[in-house]
Amino acid sequence: MDKDRIVAWFCTYTPLEMLDAAGLIPSRHFGDPQILESADALLHPAICPYARACLAHELKADGPHHALFINSCDAMRRLYDTWKDAFSGDFIYLMDLPRNQDGGGERMLAEEMKHLAAALRERWGVTITSRELLRACVRREESRLAYLDSTRGAGGGERLRSAMRLHTGLEAGDDSDGERTRGGTAGTPILLTGNLLNPEGLVTWLERAGARVVWTDLCNGDRAFCSSTMAEGEDMDELLASLSAAYLERHPCARMSDSSRRYDLLVETTRRVGARGIVYASLKFCDSYLYDYPLVEDRLKEEGIPVLRLESDYTDGHVGQLMTRIEAFLEMI
Repeated sequence: MDKDRIVAWFCTYTPLEMLDAAGLIPSRHFGDPQILESADALLHPAICPYARACLAHELKADGPHHALFINSCDAMRRLYDTWKDAFSGDFIYLMDLPRNQDGGGERMLAEEMKHLAAALRERWGVTITSRELLRACVRREESRLAYLDSTRGAGGGERLRSAMRLHTGLEAGDDSDGERTRGGTAGTPILLTGNLLNPEGLVTWLERAGARVVWTDLCNGDRAFCSSTMAEGEDMDELLASLSAAYLERHPCARMSDSSRRYDLLVETTRRVGARGIVYASLKFCDSYLYDYPLVEDRLKEEGIPVLRLESDYTDGHVGQLMTRIEAFLEMI
């Protein structure tokens, strides 16, 4: 594998089809939760632990350190700034993302994709054609459907591990650790929502406590696969317009402006998958999800859906202390 063609990415709004069409290898960065403190000299400790874990891992990794960032939150902007200073000779690009899912937002995102194509051409000398972009969209759609098929009936931990394997370039069905958690009908079915979690942390403890995580509405879980980003069109302009609309139509995260649509989809998914309650788990210092929770809680109360809020520091070394709360919540529902 040509390491110079590997490009790290961090956000589910990253247009992976653009990187695919350029002949590059997009690989989602998950960082190293065990050494995230080693990034504290460059990133403040009171910032997203996922961002710190990603930087900590990269500081000890061999280059190149190519990365595509999405301007989705302050933590990602600060990670981009630090990454650019630390690895100035590599391809490090920040792409803007609109918060509104309207025509103006679609046009803005399509323009951002054009700027990205130009930056990729300048760095690697490749021109993204409409044919290659359409082929990339087809391959991504096939991967999305393969993920949904391979995780049917899987527990929450396995769903997150499958998504991780697929996003880092391995097959979704590859089970190298031999630990598929097929829960069957045992356990209390819950839906897990939030931003991003360590597959070996909080989710594992939820399942040990007797939960059956039937859906992971996380940006490193099912949310990335529950809607298509298949583009249509005859030329590049039409394809980029279609691709932009598809990305903005996917299940939104808390930083997007259409919160009512997010809550509608959350309620709809909870009922569709048969969850009896929701665990709202977010990373520490994530303002978007901290501000979002009271509104989510009010909406779920109106719908009669129980919810428990938990917080993760991405290492989840403290999660054993939460077992009493988790067990009490499961008994209540």
